[in-house]
Amino acid sequence: MEVVKAVDVSSIMDILKKTLGIGEEYSVIIAVWQQEIGNDKVTLCGYKNGTLFAQAPSTIYINDLNLRKKQIIQKINQYLGKNFIKNIKCEIK
Repeated sequence: MEVVKAVDVSSIMDILKKTLGIGEEYSVIIAVWQQEIGNDKVTLCGYKNGTLFAQAPSTIYINDLNLRKKQIIQKINQYLGKNFIKNIKCEIK
């Protein structure tokens, strides 16, 4: 029988925060993103230094995102209660 060691979850979260940019705020960001974007074509890929990174299947979705970028950033920061997101960058998948 193999013995499984317990792992400290906080250390796993620290690794995720450092390598993937995923923190406590990320779940809030995802919820607001889904509400504001309103489709599953533009997907979040990550976060780093105040910038959200996303991917879209075509320039049509990227143009739409760029038109609403300021509004989306304001809404996310409003839910977070701080000026956390400064920019959104989107590229074609």
